[in-house]
Amino acid sequence: MSVDDRGGPRPGERKRRRVTPGSVAAALFGAALFALTLRQTRLDEVLAGMHSVGWGFLLIIVLSGIRLLVRAFAWTLCTPSAAGLRVRDTFPAFLTGDALGNLTPLSLAASEPAKAVYLGQRVDTTQAFAALTAENFFYTVSIAIYIAVGSAAMLATFDLPSLRVGGIAALAVMAIGLLGAAWVAWQRPALLSNLLARLPSPHLAAWVDRVRDFETRAYGSAGPGARQLARLTVAEVAFHLLSFAESWLTLYLLTGQSLPLQALILDSVSRAINVVFKLAPMLRVGMDQFSAETFAMAIGLRPPGTGLLTAFVRTVRMLVWAAVGLLIWIGRGRGQRH
Repeated sequence: MSVDDRGGPRPGERKRRRVTPGSVAAALFGAALFALTLRQTRLDEVLAGMHSVGWGFLLIIVLSGIRLLVRAFAWTLCTPSAAGLRVRDTFPAFLTGDALGNLTPLSLAASEPAKAVYLGQRVDTTQAFAALTAENFFYTVSIAIYIAVGSAAMLATFDLPSLRVGGIAALAVMAIGLLGAAWVAWQRPALLSNLLARLPSPHLAAWVDRVRDFETRAYGSAGPGARQLARLTVAEVAFHLLSFAESWLTLYLLTGQSLPLQALILDSVSRAINVVFKLAPMLRVGMDQFSAETFAMAIGLRPPGTGLLTAFVRTVRMLVWAAVGLLIWIGRGRGQRH
């Protein structure tokens, strides 16, 4: 495969990726989990729950759209000011990348490069991808904190012997993850380039300098000034507050009650599932439905199916924004051809 002057693939040349038997098995298993969860809930209760959401779903769409807008803004904060990127540039890139990641078995392998490639006409693709990698680092740290808060709230409030081990494990894993992130931020190790340099392959040697250059750019994007870092922190916090608001609103529409603690727990569980199964989006959907209903029943949410419905609303919301992302991608492709 030929490359352009920046070390990336030339336009029109795309590496073919095949759907593996593992991805098909994950999709089937996820569908089976969803069917199993749905079978344990009466269909009339599911339909009644969706009817209770009603036009409130539009507000859920708005909240989730603002969340995506905040992530796009955080991405711009990690790009050099000389690049001149604005949210109006990164927001459509974010939507199209997420659409490809959520609707195909490729997940991160498709979504993150697609976001950077989308901006290829505005900024160096490697620079855009390095900034996106830096933003993902801060986002990952914020997710670990959010999951830890939700797990701690569950353990402190509910006596759940059957879920206690999972809650403690989540806290332990998030703590280890935060320690690892702190080490990376302090040491800034060139992990991938050093690994490639150790492999006995002459074909990889040519990529070592390029990978090391990318790592240098990513660390540079992850080290903004104090003002930019403060704005980035506010953006990540705002993202999670909006996520909590969306979870609270969904529960309120389904139950008619204000349940902030339960909303926090279900949202953090969903976030944990999203992290664990990020590389298997087809399996993630089924696991989200199953785990949401399991935890909802454990913390006393009634009627049965409330957890399933919260996860189902999230899935439909994701599909709405994925459709928007695909429409943007298709429209952009037609515009380039003309």
